Amino acid sequence: MSVAFGFDFDHTLGVDNGLERTGLVEYAAELGRPLDVQRDPEWIARLDALLTEFRNGRIARAEMLARFAAAIGAPPDALDGERWKAICIALVDRLVRPVDGAHDLLASLVDRGIPVAILTNGWTPLQQRKIARALPGFDDALPILVSDVVGASKPAAAAFEALVGALGVPRDAVWYVGDNPRTDVAGALGAGLRAVWFDWEGHPYPGDVPPPTLRIAALRELEDAAENTIAP
Repeated sequence: MSVAFGFDFDHTLGVDNGLERTGLVEYAAELGRPLDVQRDPEWIARLDALLTEFRNGRIARAEMLARFAAAIGAPPDALDGERWKAICIALVDRLVRPVDGAHDLLASLVDRGIPVAILTNGWTPLQQRKIARALPGFDDALPILVSDVVGASKPAAAAFEALVGALGVPRDAVWYVGDNPRTDVAGALGAGLRAVWFDWEGHPYPGDVPPPTLRIAALRELEDAAENTIAP
């Protein structure tokens, strides 16, 4: 039986330390409406909730920025999407880091001829830049599918359909690895894939989400699983 792996990026292969949130905070300061997220941490929750809606495709970038403008007391058209994107991309080198073991795992899988691809929610220029920063060399070596180009965001089945097509193997041979039970695990299972929950940040697993096919706490465990139980 063939086997292939799809990976989420954020909080699975790399971390961006709240890059898009930092981009909003820096843009607010640029507009003369600084936010003190250290003294008022409620802002972190508010911005993260807004960005989650945007990343998961529930609202467009223009609406997200309009809501943010309203929250900081700026005119609805005060924020320019291209300016915010430029701020975010400029933050990549400062904030993006690989998850421990990500580079070694990908190198091992590729060396063994196992098909590998990345499926991530977000917007393409930023996600590609983040992947290139965290995993140099793999940004050109692996298929990278980003929701804005795919036309569907996880957990939608269409996003995982695109992943199966990029990997070129039967869907029941695809194991999708991610940290988010709802978008990654439930999405992959709903699309007929196998799902690996990367449980490394100590978050509880929701009781209303189907259990993953496999749970790992470190990426190196996936290589062992591929060798001993997943791969033929």
